[in-house]
Amino acid sequence: MSVPACVLADRTTLEDSARRGAQAITLAHGALMCRVLTKYLMFVDPDDLGVTPRLCLDGFWESWVTTAIARVLRPGAFCVDVGANHGYYTMLLADAVGPHGRVLALEPNAALAELLALTLEVNGFERRALVAVQAATDGGSSTVQLVIPQRRGACASICRAPSPSDTVVDVDAASIDALTASWPKVDLVKIDAEGAEPIIWRGMRRTIESNPDLVVILEFVASRYANPREFLDAIDADGFPLRHVAHDSSIEPLCAEDALSDGDGEGWTLFLHRS
Repeated sequence: MSVPACVLADRTTLEDSARRGAQAITLAHGALMCRVLTKYLMFVDPDDLGVTPRLCLDGFWESWVTTAIARVLRPGAFCVDVGANHGYYTMLLADAVGPHGRVLALEPNAALAELLALTLEVNGFERRALVAVQAATDGGSSTVQLVIPQRRGACASICRAPSPSDTVVDVDAASIDALTASWPKVDLVKIDAEGAEPIIWRGMRRTIESNPDLVVILEFVASRYANPREFLDAIDADGFPLRHVAHDSSIEPLCAEDALSDGDGEGWTLFLHRS
């Protein structure tokens, strides 16, 4: 594995190292590039007010989740990044799985997907990672409506009504089962889809059943779901103990009532593995 040593260390080490190595430059035509995790170059959206400032000034995003994901990755792994956004996790996955692994990044926002493709290219990962301008769903429809908030592309969603300032576009959609049907295995799926997580889970039936060692890293925010208890029951029925990534990157048990409370308002990063 060639990910930076600080990524596999403790949270303080990662954050201190990344901040010391953080750089950002403006390129032609308003393009913006930054260095993250002391190593990787990223093209980021200069108009974004959510993710871009953190990447440019801090050089990392969700440090505790970054480390938790890196610790479970192995060379040769096959991974899916659902809701890839700028590709911060896609890039980490691509580096960790090595030349014999594969990463599929699903990002329905075409502008961000274009930046992500450039990021993979400039880091030399384009042969092991594929970017698809596509939303993951349960496979019930080939297209869905994506609502993109102004200057906060990271919050784009297929699960909410638009406001007057939002951009609304139709995007291609497919299930994870369909998108990975030709793969020999699926080792890890990371899902951050702004409320679409239960829909995506329904489209993973074959993936879950055929991969007993599957790891799913999933953002769970109960207030976004019509029936969060039903979603937790589905996770339990598929044999996954309810656990989450704590802020020190450890994997801790989580009771259902706490999961339904949305924690500190940001929800929970579930770490789902049948062991």
